[in-house]
Amino acid sequence: MTLPISDVLELRDRPRDRWFVLGFLVFAATSFLVDRLAALDVDFCGEQTMGGALCWYGQHLDPLFLANPQWLRVMSGISAWVFGPMYLLMAWAFVRGVEAIRLPAIAWAVAILYSMVVHLWMEFFGELPPPNVPLLLAIYLPYVALPCAVLWRLRGARPFTRVD
Repeated sequence: MTLPISDVLELRDRPRDRWFVLGFLVFAATSFLVDRLAALDVDFCGEQTMGGALCWYGQHLDPLFLANPQWLRVMSGISAWVFGPMYLLMAWAFVRGVEAIRLPAIAWAVAILYSMVVHLWMEFFGELPPPNVPLLLAIYLPYVALPCAVLWRLRGARPFTRVD
């Protein structure tokens, strides 16, 4: 059933959805700028990618990121070439109130939460634990919080529609 255009709430009537859009756009940027490079196994320290910021990050906060094992390259490739475009699609859908994004976004949220369990397990129980656990948890918190928030936000069958 096609909804009349007037039944879809405008973004100005859904101010909290602006936070989702911002989150999706930030995640898209990290997918395209960082995860793409990790998937291609760029030497972050040798090439001083992004002004050396990624080398510094790996040396001081996340040694696993610098080691970049094959499983992490695969996860980074999925993030760059699957989730990156998905973030842009979800941002657009949340701005426009496109109800059809509900099931793909739920699938994305579950996939991200699953991948975060694997990633964080390897971070904390693998061969290269982080030197500052609380700080690394704070860095990765948005990658758990946003999917959980999306699951909550899209729990209804028609999340962008006016309910009378």
